[in-house]
Amino acid sequence: MAFVVEDGTGLPDANSYASVAEADAYHTDRGNAAWTGSNSVKQAALVRATDYVEQAYAGRWKGCALTEEQALSFPRDEAVVPAKLKQAVIQLALEAIATDLNPTQDRAVKREKVDVIEVEYMDNARNGKTRPAIDGLLSGLLSGSIYNRPLVRT
Repeated sequence: MAFVVEDGTGLPDANSYASVAEADAYHTDRGNAAWTGSNSVKQAALVRATDYVEQAYAGRWKGCALTEEQALSFPRDEAVVPAKLKQAVIQLALEAIATDLNPTQDRAVKREKVDVIEVEYMDNARNGKTRPAIDGLLSGLLSGSIYNRPLVRT
């Protein structure tokens, strides 16, 4: 599959919100030496980061998609890919070079007994990794969160 950056027109085959050049400039400005590899490695990381954002925040974006044919959630009401969304994808791509952004999670084990096998899981153990910096960047683009719902009086 070709690497296609969404340009704000609602491309039907886009698979990234940011280009390698944008990511290179962003990480160079911040001294992120871990942003290394060939263009194809960086492109794959940007695609995985875009996939992560599309999956993790699906159904929570403000507004409506610009076209019915577009491959990604943005552009929305305006023909633009927001800078904060690009920044989030670029930050996630740095992580995606070294690790899986969405690994399969098991519950945390509180206690494990080997003889006569006994396992006890954490009561309120949260599965998955939290990314508050990414959540913060994207918060203005989201219609709400699981912690922020409109109050409806009955």
